[in-house]
Amino acid sequence: MLAFSAMFLLLPMMFLTTLDVSLRRIFSLTIPGTMELSTMMLAAFILLGLSYTQQCRGHVRITFLVEKLPTRVQAGIEIFLSLLTLLLLFALVWEGWVVAIEEEQVSDMLRIPLWPFRMLVVPAFFSFALEVIVDLINSSRILLRRI
Repeated sequence: MLAFSAMFLLLPMMFLTTLDVSLRRIFSLTIPGTMELSTMMLAAFILLGLSYTQQCRGHVRITFLVEKLPTRVQAGIEIFLSLLTLLLLFALVWEGWVVAIEEEQVSDMLRIPLWPFRMLVVPAFFSFALEVIVDLINSSRILLRRI
């Protein structure tokens, strides 16, 4: 669901950037705040797409050594890495919450409050953690499966 909402950020970002570049090239005019808005939309797009990328197994993985190991050993390594990832993700969720509720800054040009964009870290990394938990359960099933 988060990835679906993230995909709708690409169209306004694309149109805004295209319009800004076209106006600059043709009329030597710029749209104020284009860079700020594009940066905020891009950050939201990336954060909201993290869990979907995990679900599709699209994150960078280095498997050239691990894939040569037996399946159950691979599952054990996956469990260890998933637990480590969960620890880091829950720390990021907590710190994201703390930083977001204390945020009082606004953007430089458009004066948009930054706290909603900082708050996006919380649902993004929480849903990412849920996907890691699903992977953890699947790896546990492989590890505990009878030979």
